[in-house]
Amino acid sequence: MPKLKPFFALFTFLVVGLLLLITSQFFTSMKHLDEVINDRGPSSEILRVALLLEGPTYDQGWNSSAMESITEMQKRFGFSLEIANNIKADQITNVAQKYAANDYDLILGHGVIFSEPFTSVARKYPQTRFVSFNGEAPHSNQTTIRYDMKPAGQLVGMLAAKMSRTGKVGYILVDKPPEMAQAEGFRAGVKKAAPNAEIVIGKVSDFNDIENAVQKTREMIAHGVDVIYTTGDSFNLAVITEAQRSKVYTIGYIADQRYIAPDYVLASLVQDVRQCYRIIFEQYMADRLPSGKVVYGLAEGVNHFSPFGPMVPPEVRADIERELQHFISSRGSFGG
Repeated sequence: MPKLKPFFALFTFLVVGLLLLITSQFFTSMKHLDEVINDRGPSSEILRVALLLEGPTYDQGWNSSAMESITEMQKRFGFSLEIANNIKADQITNVAQKYAANDYDLILGHGVIFSEPFTSVARKYPQTRFVSFNGEAPHSNQTTIRYDMKPAGQLVGMLAAKMSRTGKVGYILVDKPPEMAQAEGFRAGVKKAAPNAEIVIGKVSDFNDIENAVQKTREMIAHGVDVIYTTGDSFNLAVITEAQRSKVYTIGYIADQRYIAPDYVLASLVQDVRQCYRIIFEQYMADRLPSGKVVYGLAEGVNHFSPFGPMVPPEVRADIERELQHFISSRGSFGG
């Protein structure tokens, strides 16, 4: 029996050593896991995200851009995602509250219509972050994204004026306060490029008001307007198609809409929703998304022009590019 003692001593030494190694590896792994969690953002679990849309996901504009953008972010960051579309104004509060009550971490309302309902819900669910566009965000768990649209509108106004043969340009927009900064910029751009040009503004009540938008298009064309800028969600497709029938140029919005009428769409002012959502998610995952109002514009690449159509002369393209670089270099001097 005494001869066995060295074996037991060696065995005990090996067991203790193995346990120390495992313990050391465990604490090292836990430290690494803590670092990953801290880098990941606000939650150690799978992030739960809800995207709320006022219109359909297939509008080839504002809503479809949001869906495509957030799907791209889901692949990148691996969060779970729910999309609710065609939500009526009187349904938003209940829908937002449902997601917040079910412990969703981030609720995004893709438009100004979501800001006020989010404000009423946010204070009841401080653990949830609410993000909307163009509205107010009084609570610490709210963010509202605002596009700096006045300089973007000025670029479009310049393009419209330079491409008009009749000296009459039109702008179809929704009659809501957030749209007015871009309209102001549009007027300024037209007057800068062609001081004697006539500007015809057509206002409709809703982003999905296709019938009235088409009617405004017909009225403008009958008046002699030969370049129309249209900033609707669902009605852009119809406006561009209607203008094409009369061989009238248009300027698209939000997405590159030259494919709708390649011979008549001069360009599109792209609101790069993907870039906007990239910034939102990168900041959120790093726990750096600001509360309150956040402004994105030309300098951040959120607003930019699509490639021009072949009908736009090189000298016009050069003029627009020079003006664009001016706005980017003087970021902060122009409000939207």
